[in-house]
Amino acid sequence: MNSDFSLLETLVPDVLKIVRQRYLVLEQVANGAPIGRRLVAQRLGLTERTVRTETEYLKKLGLIEIKSFGMFLTEKGKKVLQDAAPLVDRLFNADETELKLARKLNIERTIIVPGNGDFQDRVYQEMGEALNSALDLLLPLGHSIITVLGGMALAKSARYLSKNLANNRELEFVPGRGALGENVKTQSNTIVQEMAARTHGEYKTLYLPEQVSEQAYNSLIREPAIADLLQDISQSDVVIHGIGLAQEMAKRRGYDSIKLSDLREKKAITECFGCFFGEDGRIVDRITQVGLQFENLSKIPRIFAFACGASKADAIKAYMPNAPHQTWLITDEGASEAILKENNSRLK
Repeated sequence: MNSDFSLLETLVPDVLKIVRQRYLVLEQVANGAPIGRRLVAQRLGLTERTVRTETEYLKKLGLIEIKSFGMFLTEKGKKVLQDAAPLVDRLFNADETELKLARKLNIERTIIVPGNGDFQDRVYQEMGEALNSALDLLLPLGHSIITVLGGMALAKSARYLSKNLANNRELEFVPGRGALGENVKTQSNTIVQEMAARTHGEYKTLYLPEQVSEQAYNSLIREPAIADLLQDISQSDVVIHGIGLAQEMAKRRGYDSIKLSDLREKKAITECFGCFFGEDGRIVDRITQVGLQFENLSKIPRIFAFACGASKADAIKAYMPNAPHQTWLITDEGASEAILKENNSRLK
């Protein structure tokens, strides 16, 4: 953000959040027209009261029309939305490379930190601080549920969340899956405890094997404590997840040599939410897991995918065709340069 924007934020601390909030409301109306206030509120993680206030104001400005069948943009609103996009990108630090990567992956936003996580541990601090800033920007005030899945990158970055994130907020962190039987430091249960401690928030745990039989799954989800946690997950304001390498994640899940060979034959590249994806983005295998289900991800207002290092580039590309558009990818130069290299090679 340049000095002019910094001065503006100093003089009117909430102005940037208001600008972005109104822009996002306009964007949702444009994408979903005709659309109701309740659906806009759900997609943005805002209260219906807040959306009602904003849409009434936007109507007074002549940017939207509100009818019984839903809201839609006026011609003036369409022009303002188009003209505002570059300004919003500048306000929130999206440089040209980040915009290019987001367009290539067809997601809302990417944040690229310096370095290559394959070789530089400082990348995890940068990613943790970037996640903290993004959450501070996007989380509504009041109570928020943040569902977190495990992984090494998240485990290393969780310590860099800040207590300032809890200003005027009540944060509840919940695990998005059970334990893998792996290093406890990388499990969802451990990460939510770390994030809650850093932000003075609350947390819940799920001490169950992640991978279970279908019969066991149908039985477990009826248990009151587990049903309560699954209800929290379904009402999440934010999901934060990693993007794993298929073979590595399969080994951690106890796949034997036959299953590992089967994954290789299916050309599985990456794993997220218990689903293994091929290079074309298709699901080629999956497990029955207790926790957040891949099919429910699109209902979450805000999603942060977390992956870094050039070694993760193919995994990111394989997963992203399935990522809901409201996904923000937090990554590093190592991964982003490898993903964009294909485009650059074609231009030569």
